[in-house]
Amino acid sequence: MKPNIWKQNFRIRSYEVDCRGRLSIGSIFNFMQEAASRHADALGVSIQQLLSENYTWLLSRLKIKMNSYPGWRDQLTVRTWPSGTQRLFALRDFQMIDQNDNLVGAALSAWLVIDTHKRRPVRISSFVDRLRPIEGDHILADKLDKLSSCETHASERHFQVRYRDLDINQHVNNASYVEWVLESLPFLTQNNLILSEFEINFLAESFIHNRIIAKCQPHDAHQRIFNHSLYRKEDGQQLVRARTVWRPIE
Repeated sequence: MKPNIWKQNFRIRSYEVDCRGRLSIGSIFNFMQEAASRHADALGVSIQQLLSENYTWLLSRLKIKMNSYPGWRDQLTVRTWPSGTQRLFALRDFQMIDQNDNLVGAALSAWLVIDTHKRRPVRISSFVDRLRPIEGDHILADKLDKLSSCETHASERHFQVRYRDLDINQHVNNASYVEWVLESLPFLTQNNLILSEFEINFLAESFIHNRIIAKCQPHDAHQRIFNHSLYRKEDGQQLVRARTVWRPIE
């Protein structure tokens, strides 16, 4: 294994699977966040450490491709490493490996360092030495481009930010946004298909008691690709853009 790759093992618990007994995408996001947080702590750039310097991390973009989904009581290993920079972004790669050493999923993510007083991104260059990135090919060849907005919608759901949705930065946790994106889909899509790709752009923050509107629109005639947008109802601010790709259950 290459140097500076963090490995975190997870035993999948009953409340981390969906109604088919497979690991949920929300739980996968939580696993990746936990592994990234533990690695950042070991590198001296955890959220807690950055907060003492009046900075914090914000996840800006992420794309994940899943080959399969392990089930309840299976073991999943998440491998993650800093993988370079792109403009203001610090890039981080992820691999998900099952107990038989099969690659079940891979992801590429882009993070910003935010000045907590100004709430604005800062240059990542001063943090690169602490991250010690592994430069080279990424686990996914895809680029993390800006996604299209969901201008029209076939379905819409409404949510309200709860206390449990907040993270250490006192704004909505990334996994809650993921759940709201998926909840906007038609039931038959989630019940009859399996998620193979999920890409998301985080555009703005939301906070306790904000009301969220989740919109969803099919991108293709077969309804296997969907565009998603989340908005804050109070002022119409767009919070999230996402794209999901689905395949038949084998």
